[in-house]
Amino acid sequence: MKLRDFRKLMKKPVFSWEEARVVAFSTSPGQLKLQLHMWKTASEIISLRRGVYTFADSKPSIAEIASALYSPCAISLEYALNLHGLLPDIPFGITLVTTRQTRKFNTAFGQFSYQKIKKEAFVGFDPKTLLAEREKALVDYLYLNRNRMRTDVDFLHEMRWQHLETIRFARARKFAGMFGFKKLTLLLDALEAYAKSCSSR
Repeated sequence: MKLRDFRKLMKKPVFSWEEARVVAFSTSPGQLKLQLHMWKTASEIISLRRGVYTFADSKPSIAEIASALYSPCAISLEYALNLHGLLPDIPFGITLVTTRQTRKFNTAFGQFSYQKIKKEAFVGFDPKTLLAEREKALVDYLYLNRNRMRTDVDFLHEMRWQHLETIRFARARKFAGMFGFKKLTLLLDALEAYAKSCSSR
């Protein structure tokens, strides 16, 4: 099968080995593996991880790459907080949450880091872009960093939080309740008080 024919049938920029087998159903598994290897050697496709590929000249979205690498997942934590304007520092890679085990993948499109959270708390994100709401990204971040987080003003100031006035704290507490950790509520209370003190200056 020629690449252009395969690509026309695939109809998506990122694909798995299983999807390739469905598209190239008339090709034997052995021949398909050889064909994928040849396309990869010719730099016509890129291997993102074992069994996951993208076309070399395509421009897949972060959501397309993230879900193909390790699903289910949602873009959250530092990356989402930076996008929402809550943290100024640009993270090294894409940070995500998942209901599966914690994993990390280094790809041609950057590093994708997945942190495990409980299934009951896997909510609060756009199903198309996979981007978590600002409140959910905040709660995910506080939960996964709860052992080092403090409630004193000096610590919160050192974290360089920005635009906390955009946070709907009632909604954030709703998400926090899904984790079942009292410290999350205490941290949100401290952040809300800190946000009010900053806005009154």
